[in-house]
Amino acid sequence: MGDVVIRPVSRQAALWPVSTGLLVVYAVVGYLVVARYHLGLGLLVAAVELALAGGSLWAFAVDRRRGIVMDGAGVTVTGWAGARTLAYEEISHTEVFRRLGSSRLALHLTDGRRVVLGAPRDGGLEPDARFAEKVAAVEGEIGRRTRPVSDAPQ
Repeated sequence: MGDVVIRPVSRQAALWPVSTGLLVVYAVVGYLVVARYHLGLGLLVAAVELALAGGSLWAFAVDRRRGIVMDGAGVTVTGWAGARTLAYEEISHTEVFRRLGSSRLALHLTDGRRVVLGAPRDGGLEPDARFAEKVAAVEGEIGRRTRPVSDAPQ
């Protein structure tokens, strides 16, 4: 079986470019309006809005990377703060739970820690009609990789 890759289905992803465009328009309009009265302040307003637009583009790029990849090396969990690879032996079980109106999936590790996954997720701003199917794929892959050798088909 090939790698299993699950990314969030996010309506927010479409909002990042929209917010960037609005910030750029606001920067131009703000500069034109404020520059008419105070040139230095107009440049400051435009600079702040363009910096916010750049931050919005950065958030869009990071949001598109979130998710998990399961391959022979383990489960790589990519979130806002970077990526982390967990060996299958480190995972004891999975849990579906609800937080702030969204169903989420977490990996419970053998050392007692819990890693909440960025995907799959369902509810709130990120509805995912295939949530149950994705959870089953994650649980199946983890179960297949962590199954004791004595239980493996011969």
